[in-house]
Amino acid sequence: MLDLELLSGPSVSTHDEPQWLDTGFTAGWIPAFRHRGNGEVHASHLEDGRLASAHILDTLPDAWVAERDDRGRPDSLIPQVQAGYLRGDRFFTLAELLRYPADA
Repeated sequence: MLDLELLSGPSVSTHDEPQWLDTGFTAGWIPAFRHRGNGEVHASHLEDGRLASAHILDTLPDAWVAERDDRGRPDSLIPQVQAGYLRGDRFFTLAELLRYPADA
């Protein structure tokens, strides 16, 4: 389940928009990760809480990380975690995106 709290972060806009509304969110496809075991989904975000436009491993829960490099940054994830994208409240795997019809 997607927790909308995962989408919150500091506002980087001077407009009167909700804090979670930024370029990554309005683009429609948000890079994300899902734990196959419990269904938990984490939108990919930067250290400062803003949504990322790419898959970022650094802000995932420690339990999802299998190995870290010499600097402590994630090198690999546990097998139960899969990369994909969020659209609305639905998680799409990379394989599902290959079969997803393009927007009109």
